[in-house]
Amino acid sequence: MPASFLSSRLSPFLSPKFLKFCAVGASGVLVNLGFMHLLLSLGMRSSYASAWAIEVSILSNFAVNELWTFRDQREEGTVLNRAGRFQVVSFVGALVQWTVFLAMNVAFLWWLQGVPGLDAYFGGSEGMFQTYVQRPILAPPEVGYAIYGSQLVGIGVATVWNYLANFYWTWRAKDEEPKSD
Repeated sequence: MPASFLSSRLSPFLSPKFLKFCAVGASGVLVNLGFMHLLLSLGMRSSYASAWAIEVSILSNFAVNELWTFRDQREEGTVLNRAGRFQVVSFVGALVQWTVFLAMNVAFLWWLQGVPGLDAYFGGSEGMFQTYVQRPILAPPEVGYAIYGSQLVGIGVATVWNYLANFYWTWRAKDEEPKSD
């Protein structure tokens, strides 16, 4: 593998723009976790609180990225056009983050309570869909403060997708065409 191939693939991550994106993302993490904490304290189910917190942080991140990170690349389209593209990109990232959140809650249950905890949690479920999809959404396991760890792991996994898709599509420079290999 030539060095130029690897360098071209890593260049978006070795830039001041990526550092700005990460700074905005860090503020988004605070918004995400803070809003999730608020919703949980109001009694909302953790799976729903996570989903709403993700969306609020998406809106916050768009505003800051629009005004700061990618302000030099705002020539193409309107702010509503970019907001729509950002929302599409973020929807994929949100699905990734939320899926990881749900899976990590089950993993934390196993870590905290072992196989007996999993057996008790999944007991009475019928079929794979009800066991592994419905139950974590409709009756998420109680894992205490580990839910914040689940949210953080989901954020980390979704960050790579979000940055690359936004770098190459949402705020793509007007004279830059997507590269096809």
